[in-house]
Order: sequence, then structure tokens, then C-alpha cells
Amino acid sequence: MRHFPSSILVTCAGGAQGSAIAQACRAAGATVRVLLRKGAPDTFGDGVNIVRGDLADARRVGLACLGVDAVALTLPLNASPEEILRYGRNMVDAALEADVKLMVFNTSGHVSRLSGTALMDAKVELIDMIKASGLPSIILKPTLYMSNVATPWSAAAIMHHGVFPYPLPADFHTSWISWENMAAYIVEAMRRPELAGASFEIGGPEALTGPQMANILSDIIGRAVEYYPVPLADFADNVTAMLGKKAADQVVANYAWIHRQRPTLLTVDLRETISVLPIKPTPFADWAKAQDWPALAGTVKAA
Repeated sequence: MRHFPSSILVTCAGGAQGSAIAQACRAAGATVRVLLRKGAPDTFGDGVNIVRGDLADARRVGLACLGVDAVALTLPLNASPEEILRYGRNMVDAALEADVKLMVFNTSGHVSRLSGTALMDAKVELIDMIKASGLPSIILKPTLYMSNVATPWSAAAIMHHGVFPYPLPADFHTSWISWENMAAYIVEAMRRPELAGASFEIGGPEALTGPQMANILSDIIGRAVEYYPVPLADFADNVTAMLGKKAADQVVANYAWIHRQRPTLLTVDLRETISVLPIKPTPFADWAKAQDWPALAGTVKAA
């Protein structure tokens, strides 16, 4: 039986990604510690150790690392390139000082070298920093999260207008993955410290185009749904409302770069990954069936 870390620090646990990771690590039997911003609600209950602070505070990061066997590193969605490097450096330094045995870094999106985009370049630099530090690490690079389909503005368009909007060309094939499946991959990586030094592209079990996803959604919600490839300028307006203009500009630049790539860029062949990280990821249709689309869209259900 493989050894699982007895104690794991999970970052960004106040967000959906980090929360799913914390829950998965706890379910696997680890004692979980979370680094939680001051004022962020404690939704974990008994059994989860909380250190108040954030990745910008090297002292608090150092405190959070003391006594843990492993770190599941996820960075804030709105982190700037400069913050990505600062946060990562703080965590690497703290983990080395605390003799952490393994770090699993979730890049929270596709990463390519020489993209010329500030966010991806910063993540590439961070990955290189982690590997050069000597800290045992496994890098997991997911494609896109299925939850992006269920944001309030997207769910409302699907339910109220029969339109599935997303800022990818209609012919792009994407291996979408759920938060829960990504958390499961992180748990499996934690079980395999012998994989230290490896990087894995992480995705779902199928590569779907926008129109194919729209057809699946049509069957689930009971009305015709068409795919709408959102122009990047309109996407920028939506992201700006959520993250602010500076962070939005960086995210949109990433998508603009993706638009210029081959339509299979976000397609993942899982055969090699599953051979060492044996997760059975959820098909998009099964994930979509489990969502409460009227609630997500702000629609009141009939009694």
C-alpha cells in the first residue's frame, strides 16, 4: 500500500479549487492545514487546521509550512505575473526551510513555454524555480474547468436564451475537467513521491467542441442550446467586472494566444497520465447532469 502524506498544507483553500483539494486530501486521510486570508470564512469545521495569512506574507507562509509533509500549491486566480513569482518564491523558501517532502503545484490552466503572455511566462519561470530549488515537486497542468460553463452569466445565457457562450473558437477541442477530478489527481500525485520532477497535462476523458457541449446541454436542460464563441472584447468586459482590469487584461491575453494555436491545443491524451495517476475523470455530460442549472441561472424552480 502506498504511503500518503500524514499532513498537507493546502493554499487558496477559500476558493473553489483549493476547497475541493482540501476536502479530497482530508477524505484521503491526511491532516489538512489551510492558509486562509484574514476575514475569510472558515467553512471547514473541525479537523482542519487554519493558519491565517496569505502567500504574500513570507512569515505566515513559513509558519503554515512547519510540520507538514506536503504542500498542495494553488495560486489565486487574480494573481499578477509579479505576484505569481513572489508567492511561489515565498512557498518554495518556506517549504525548504520546513523540510517539506513533496510539493504538488496546480498551475490552474494550460502552460506553454515561449507563449509571450505574461501569466504563462511567469508560471513557466515559477516551475523552473521550483525544480531548480531541489524541493521534490510534481507539476499538474489542467486544461479548463467545467465550472467555467456554470458561471452565473454563462448559466443564465444557457437557461434563459438557449446560448452557451465561451471565448473559444467553435472548432476548438477541449478536454474539460471538474474541480473534483483535479483534486483527485492532486491526491494521487501525493501518493507517488517517486514521480517528483515530473509534469503532467491534466484533462477530462473526452475532447469536445463548443457545439458538441451545446448539444449535451440541450438534452440536459430540455431546450435547444447553441454555441456562441464570445469575441475577446466582450469576454474582457465580463472578466473585468469579476477580476478588475489589470487581471482581466492578463487573462484575455492568454485566451488571445490560445486563439492563435492549433484547435487541439487543449486536448489531452490521458493514457500515460492515467497509467501513473489512475483517476477516472468525469465526462462532461455526467458533470452537467449533476448541476442545478435553474439555481445557477438565478431561475426560481416551479413547485
